[in-house]
Order: sequence, then C-alpha cells, then structure tokens
Amino acid sequence: MTTDTTTADDSPDSQGRPHYAVERHQVLVQTVRSQGRLDAGAMAEQLQVSTETIRKDLQLLERRGLLRRVHGGAVAVEDLSFEPEVSARTSNEDEKRRIARAALAEVPREGAVFLDAGSTITMLAEMFPADRDLNVFTNTLTIALALVSRPRLNVHTLGGRVRARTFAEVDNWAIRALSEIQVDVAFLGTNAIS
Repeated sequence: MTTDTTTADDSPDSQGRPHYAVERHQVLVQTVRSQGRLDAGAMAEQLQVSTETIRKDLQLLERRGLLRRVHGGAVAVEDLSFEPEVSARTSNEDEKRRIARAALAEVPREGAVFLDAGSTITMLAEMFPADRDLNVFTNTLTIALALVSRPRLNVHTLGGRVRARTFAEVDNWAIRALSEIQVDVAFLGTNAIS
C-alpha cells in the first residue's frame, strides 16, 4: 500500500511552475539574491501558491540563514550584514577625532571607565590620558593593547568570543563580565539603530 503525500502546493502545474517545496525555495533564494528583496504576495501569485505557503517557506529559509524576513517579504542577508573592519572605517575621520577630543573631558581623574569597540572609541584610546589612576575595562583587544603600556592604568578585558572584523569580545561570556563591573563613565560605539 502506498500513500500519496503530495499536497496541492507540492504538485507541479501544467506550465512547469516550481511547486515542489525545494523548487520554490530555490526560486525564492535566487530572487532575493538577484534582486536583494522579494515581495511575498507577488511571489505567491507568480508561483500560484498561497501567501501562507510563501510565508512558511520564508520562515524556513530564514532559519537556514538564507534570507531575512521583513514585513511583506524578505531581503538578502548579505545586504543586512555588511560591516567594514574597524581599520577600514575612515570616513568622517575629522569628525570622529573631534568627538574623541570632546570625550576626553569626561574621563575622570580616578575611578573606572569602559571603552567599547569602534573607530571613534579607538581614536579616544589613542588620545587617552596616561596621568590618571584608572581601571579601564574594554571588550576590544586593540584598545586594550593601545592602553596596557601606560603604567597608571589597570586595563581589563571582558573575555568572550572575539569578532574577527572588530576584535571585540562578544556573546554571553562578555555580557556576564559586563554585568559584574561598575564604571563611572562608559564610552559606547554605535553600529546601527533598529
């Protein structure tokens, strides 16, 4: 006895449109990669399946890391994840240097400070005063290395997984360490706003 497990959405039509799930997935991924985005309603119409089928397909493809779902469709993961290395972030260098100089006024004479990752924070670390007794916490290896030779500073890193692009220590280990420290001033970088 055989059981037919084909659903209406999985059977090919007479014009050869991809209705098998694996074929639909290929079309969806190819569309989002070539166009950078896709509209779920338009894809449902093109593939002659329900928008619910496309929605479920997009959920599956997002779990596999092949695209990112957005309201009404999906966008390419590559478009969302571009992040230049810190050393390559040279735009607005004069403005970043002015911000770093202004931030120097907030560095206390003693106590504890936190320096986050980022190109502007890196400039601040290069200018950081060496004449103060400070505990400096950072999640960034390059910033720790820039400061460790200054004898009056006690430099601490948070630990954790190191991101190759930024040399920042991230994830749960770093978050746990961050939750256990108290600082007088924190200098934070901003990658994006969502």
